[in-house]
Amino acid sequence: MVWQIWYLNYIGREAIIILGKSIINDIRMMDKKSLDISLIQEDKSDLTFFNIDEEESNETLKALKQSYVTTNYKEETILNLQNTLNSSLNDTSKELKIQSYKNYNEALNLASRNYITTATEIIEKALELNPKDVDILNLRGLLKLLKCDFSKSFESFYTAMCYGNNELSRKYVDILSSDEFKVFLGRYNHSIRFINEDLNQESIHILNNIIEEDPNLIEPYVILTLLYDKIGNLKKKEYYLNILEQVDKDNPLLENKIDNKGEETEIVEKKTKKKINIIPYAIAGILAIGMVVYHISNKNKIEHLNAQLNKKNEKIENIDQQLSEASEKLEETNQELDKTNQQLDEAKKQEMLVASEVDLYQKAVELKASKNYSDAITYFKKVIEYGKTKKYIAESIYQVAFLSEKTKNYDQAIKYYKKYINTYTKDDQYYDDAFYQLGMLYYENGDLENAKKTFYGMKSEVPDSMYNNSKVKEILSK
Repeated sequence: MVWQIWYLNYIGREAIIILGKSIINDIRMMDKKSLDISLIQEDKSDLTFFNIDEEESNETLKALKQSYVTTNYKEETILNLQNTLNSSLNDTSKELKIQSYKNYNEALNLASRNYITTATEIIEKALELNPKDVDILNLRGLLKLLKCDFSKSFESFYTAMCYGNNELSRKYVDILSSDEFKVFLGRYNHSIRFINEDLNQESIHILNNIIEEDPNLIEPYVILTLLYDKIGNLKKKEYYLNILEQVDKDNPLLENKIDNKGEETEIVEKKTKKKINIIPYAIAGILAIGMVVYHISNKNKIEHLNAQLNKKNEKIENIDQQLSEASEKLEETNQELDKTNQQLDEAKKQEMLVASEVDLYQKAVELKASKNYSDAITYFKKVIEYGKTKKYIAESIYQVAFLSEKTKNYDQAIKYYKKYINTYTKDDQYYDDAFYQLGMLYYENGDLENAKKTFYGMKSEVPDSMYNNSKVKEILSK
């Protein structure tokens, strides 16, 4: 519930930029490794793994670091007892480090050119060979962060900071441990939860805000591409797939795009072949006629027929060329039409956004007052979709639920009561109202089990609510 409070505070104010473009910039600022084997120092098993900073102000980080020290000390002691850390392995150790540096340099080069997926795979190989290298750990942390693998990203940065308290590791450990990042992570997780509850537009709204704040994060583009594919909006799917191709040029999702292009090319080739093959059949037919004429006419008529045949061949070639040009023009026209349709869609959306959320809300309230509940629901939904202010959005969610129940659209009422409860907290106006209305709706429709679950939730979340009355107690006792 804590992150929900942060999320609600976030609504209606300027976005907090958590990462911005700093990830890509930090990758490009990283130096390549030297491959000179003479510069590589030998590993020593003196069990001086991490230095614990007793002045560390963050008790959680201090406890984590102490656990790392204990684990490493134990593992290296066991290795010494097994005689696996002897001097004869020094040359092999250096060779492995050289290979890990090659992998690191390759991953760094690929990442700087936005081949993030392959870079991530290669840096994992480097880490297997050289698990204590701070640069490898930091690059892995940055790549995992771009991939939105937040737990592994934190693990890499924190481990790198423990091996050597460097500025880059500390920067990202501080970011990933901050209250602002908790808000960001809560919103990100909520977008996934909305998809699972079939609240696609709400998820799209959150993901678009995340993209606006942190456009280099890869996973939001992947989710939006798959989500638009699921709901059948192929234009939006293609739009986000194209952006994904810019930020992660070798993302596995792009393989489908290549396959689709291949299928389209194959279809075009087959159609072209079919069209070209008509000409030989036409010529063969005319030649057959010519052979018949040869047997029934004289040489001059045959020559005249050949001349006509050549003219017909020229006409066929001209027609074929005209058809090709017409096809190209038709393709260009279709592309222009697609662009126009997209512009019209954007214009309609912009027109909706121009309308003030206050005007939409006031219109909905007027329709409700005149008992035109169906149109009132439509306008309240517009406020939910296009509104920016928490006050109007929260009120509209509750009103859609309430009016849906009033018009006996119980499934929609349940959906929006749940949405209000899942999005807001006990400090909001209709929080316990939504709980009570949802519980009674379940009860009145014969669903005692869900009614009791809802009322137990209300007693837990809002124990002092006036709705925890004798009627609720009676239902819970059944």
